[in-house]
Amino acid sequence: MLQRWSERLLSAIGVRIEVNGEIPEPGLIVSNHLSYLDILVFSAVANCIFVSKREVKSWPGIGWISSLSGTIYIDRARRAATHAIQSKMQSALSNGTRLVLFPEGTSSDGLQVMHFHSSLFQPALDLGVRITAAAISYSIADGDAAREACYWGDMTLLPHLLNLLTKESVQASLKFSQQHLQFSDRKEAARTMRFEVERLRGVSAARACATRLLK
Repeated sequence: MLQRWSERLLSAIGVRIEVNGEIPEPGLIVSNHLSYLDILVFSAVANCIFVSKREVKSWPGIGWISSLSGTIYIDRARRAATHAIQSKMQSALSNGTRLVLFPEGTSSDGLQVMHFHSSLFQPALDLGVRITAAAISYSIADGDAAREACYWGDMTLLPHLLNLLTKESVQASLKFSQQHLQFSDRKEAARTMRFEVERLRGVSAARACATRLLK
């Protein structure tokens, strides 16, 4: 139901999704993070839950979807919070869930992939769960995606969303790696998966293993 609802909402606001690569089986998916749209895009293409900052819970509409999906919220202002949610992550992964993690810890304008924090990789390592990289990007024919689709810095949600709704269409691209990796060291996992996300950002649709368009 959440997947259908996300598809319909994105279609209503003019967001079209292109998926490159096969959607991975349950496990940990790590992705760059650009916008509040990211949760909707992932939810539209696959049944998954998220690890997200606590503030998302209060966002109109997005917070409701996020909570409905079973999102695990983290208070990034508290260092101890990282350890506090690891048992919840382990429980989700043990139950055969696709768990989406944004290891950058914040969203950006998409010009580069920022440093991946390694601590939240640990639950997947403890369980021996495979980890898959994903890369998300946006383009707007009549606008600037870095400012009008990506949501970052000191931007304010409502004005940003209202401006986005004035755009004729938004193209969201989601690329999945075909490598499903396991690690014994979380710092190595963070470095390797950041490299893989960066590599995916340069993969053309023509070379992708599979392409599926969602309207």
